[in-house]
Amino acid sequence: MNGLSLRDDARHGPVDVAGGAECGAGEREDAPVGRDRECRLLAELLESLPDRGAALLLRGEAGIGKTTLLEHTARCARTRVLRARGLESESVLPYAVLAELLLPLRAFFTALPAGRRTALEACFALVEAGETNPYAVCAAALGVLAAAGEAEPLVVLVDDLHWADPSSRQVLQFVARRLATERVALVMTLRTGPDEDGVWEGVPCITLTPLDEADCRLLLARTGAPPDAPALARLVRLSRGNPLVLIECAAALARSPDTGDPFGDTPWQAPGPLVERAWRGRLRALSGGARLALVYVAACRTPELPLLERALRVEGLTPDVLDEAEDAGLVRSVEGGYELRHPVMRPLVLARCPAVRRLRAYRTLARLTTGEQRIWYLASAAPGPDETVAAALAEEAARCRDRGALGAAAHAWHRAARLSPDRADRARRLLNAARDAFYGGATREAADWCEQALSCGPDDTLRADIELLRGQARSWLGDPAQAHRGLIAAAAAVEPADGTRACALYAAATMPAALDGRITEAVETATRAVRLAEELRTRAPGTTRMSAPEAPDAAAPPPDPTLRNAQAVQGGALALVGRIADARALLLAGHAALYSGRPVEDQHVVVQIGQALSWVGERDSARDVLGAVIDRARRDGTPGLLPYALVGRCEVASWSHWPMARADGSEALRWAQELGHRSITGYALTLLARLDGLCGDRAGCEERVSDYERYCGHSVRCLEILADAALGSAALAAGDPQACRTHLERALALADAMELGNPNMLPFLTELAEARLRTGDRGGTARLAARLARWARTTGLAWPMAAHAQCRILLADSADEAQHWLAAAEQAHTGQELIFELARSRLAGGQALRRLRRPAAAREPLLKAQLTFAGLGAVPWRDRAAAELSAAGHTGGPARPPELAVAGLTAQELQVALAIGDGMSNCEAAAALFVSRKTVEAHLTRVYRKLGVRSRSELARNLVRAGVVP
Repeated sequence: MNGLSLRDDARHGPVDVAGGAECGAGEREDAPVGRDRECRLLAELLESLPDRGAALLLRGEAGIGKTTLLEHTARCARTRVLRARGLESESVLPYAVLAELLLPLRAFFTALPAGRRTALEACFALVEAGETNPYAVCAAALGVLAAAGEAEPLVVLVDDLHWADPSSRQVLQFVARRLATERVALVMTLRTGPDEDGVWEGVPCITLTPLDEADCRLLLARTGAPPDAPALARLVRLSRGNPLVLIECAAALARSPDTGDPFGDTPWQAPGPLVERAWRGRLRALSGGARLALVYVAACRTPELPLLERALRVEGLTPDVLDEAEDAGLVRSVEGGYELRHPVMRPLVLARCPAVRRLRAYRTLARLTTGEQRIWYLASAAPGPDETVAAALAEEAARCRDRGALGAAAHAWHRAARLSPDRADRARRLLNAARDAFYGGATREAADWCEQALSCGPDDTLRADIELLRGQARSWLGDPAQAHRGLIAAAAAVEPADGTRACALYAAATMPAALDGRITEAVETATRAVRLAEELRTRAPGTTRMSAPEAPDAAAPPPDPTLRNAQAVQGGALALVGRIADARALLLAGHAALYSGRPVEDQHVVVQIGQALSWVGERDSARDVLGAVIDRARRDGTPGLLPYALVGRCEVASWSHWPMARADGSEALRWAQELGHRSITGYALTLLARLDGLCGDRAGCEERVSDYERYCGHSVRCLEILADAALGSAALAAGDPQACRTHLERALALADAMELGNPNMLPFLTELAEARLRTGDRGGTARLAARLARWARTTGLAWPMAAHAQCRILLADSADEAQHWLAAAEQAHTGQELIFELARSRLAGGQALRRLRRPAAAREPLLKAQLTFAGLGAVPWRDRAAAELSAAGHTGGPARPPELAVAGLTAQELQVALAIGDGMSNCEAAAALFVSRKTVEAHLTRVYRKLGVRSRSELARNLVRAGVVP
């Protein structure tokens, strides 16, 4: 393979894997090779920066050229640039990357509200504070960047995000979704990984693809390789378009032109044996001292020269020994120290070092450092389990938790668990790791670490606590079947020893059973929880059968909240099967108990009460409960329950207040994606899909259902009903009754198979009745009417009564019959907020009266229906009502109610309008909505323009008049 040569400056030292350039694609000689599209997008991002901000994530395998594009962006920027980089060795240090970005902006910390400033300074250990809320840190970071961008447009570049500490990653994920109105451009690089897709949902992303053959040849030519070199074609083929492989292998061949082919036909695997073999040859050529110094460079958690000098002095070396490695292109000098040529070299360097020498290096570094760095060096130096180091890591985890660095705390707990000699200690520390991961938004890690904790063989009490958390995580991850099985098994195992824990497990198992479509089993599980709670409450302390006297609550009956929680969960389950009176009594009792005070950990049950109250027709109470949870989450800056509460309120508002439903559903979707809650993501998508379909956006509806299927597949069975219902609603609105019937028949069949007996959970039944009639199945409509009549009698709910009347209108054979049932529908709707269904009853009545030769009588219900549809933004239904009005001889103009303007607001604009209309200041609204003040101001400006208002009081009146605020 002779004939391949490189320029001396490329042969030694760092080599850009894809060049660099001015912005504007690949016109200059030094532009990144093969990245014209990416350069154009980056140029557009920078050009728009004076007016608006954005985030961009560059993804790809190791060596594909992500860092080169980041360097290119830095050269193109014409304003202030902040840079940070994730280091594998620093990935356990909380907020390390965030500190690198924000400490240079400390002058802007004064722009933050006092609470957020304290949270941010506490996470950097600049001030002492109690336990810090991680989302207060997120909001504070956004506020600092927004303030800095307001002073001067700002470009923020973060490299190797996959090695950033979890707390910094969470903040950057939060910020990246909220930059549209800020003068901040955030560009990040991330190595492709299997678990990254959902985490970055909503952040614009470019996945870098391999270079084609022509670009590979151009890149090699830039390094000095002649284009006709015999080796060039094989290098291009073996590299599979990866620039790092191409450059490093070319350099290896150039260094040893007479040694033959060192690579054979080894294929590329990231980072792969090809690159490893190229670097391994250079490592072998180093002296022993240089190789040892290289181990210290790889082992150091920061590239600080003073620490490296002291460590090398212990070994009788000086930093000059690294000159060899720098000449060989294995290290490079950076400001204040040395770092490896490429991050993927670190495991290679450490793996080729004998274990004894590697552990000695870590022990040396531990002796030379203090604080959290010393603890982590000791952890790396431990050859096996070590309780002293494990306990120190546990203490560090607790400190991280107090600083709000839940991700870092979780990893510290996990490392402490791995070093724990005692299996029980290991299980407890793994549970702590899983708990911090869960509340920090790393739901998948939480579930995995619960599995690890269970493998330690914990006792029944600890197993119960682990299973409780694992069940919650599995439910959020979209695996309710497994969640239910695990919770039930743990409850049965712990019941003889700790009835209170068993009761909590049975109660927690109820929701996963319902999500999995096993509603009868959900009722049985909830009933079991209530019976156990009642038994424990009445049992005398001296006769308890708990066999674990060391448990703190082993001899005492459970407090009242245990029974109340179980009864509230039972109320929700009974509501699903249609036992409305029993369910309502239990839920209203739970609702009343809320005002006597309820601990924070019961907020999941509070949301369940709120959602279930809507199922039994208590929509005002449902809004009160869910609104209280949402307000508390906003006030405290703890969004963990926001998606669950918001999706519940979206479901309530979907009956009548569509703009509000869309706003809540959209925010629930954003939070659910951000927190990794797949079940709630699917729930929000299906609710929003139905709204899209009813408003005439069939394509949007189908796209949301497709997204739901991608997120949840068929693992959350109860959501399949909602998905089919959404598609059926969209089809009927589009004038396709056959497709509508296909979807809605399947939805009803699924509901029957799951034994869902609450008609309030099936708002599509009147659409199915119409679809059956319009496809020639009059008997099917009559059967559905009879079923609704039975439901109305057995449940006492208003909706099945009104739906039955609407079916009878559709089946009416005379004008008198149609008028009778229209009056019955109006009566059933009295006092109910079911305005879309009332409008559909009026449309059906008007159609029937016109068809049965009473056009004058048809006009009033048709006009009312048209006004309602127009106000909701239900365009196809509005147009149908308008056509019927015209056929009935109505000569007036089209209805344009005030609600139309509100319907034109985006979900985020409406959220801002509601906050301001509720009396909040701009800063208070920003805090409540987890955005910056400037974002609130930008949205509010658009709200004023769209609604034609000029003051906050006028805005509040407009929202009330439009019916957006109940």
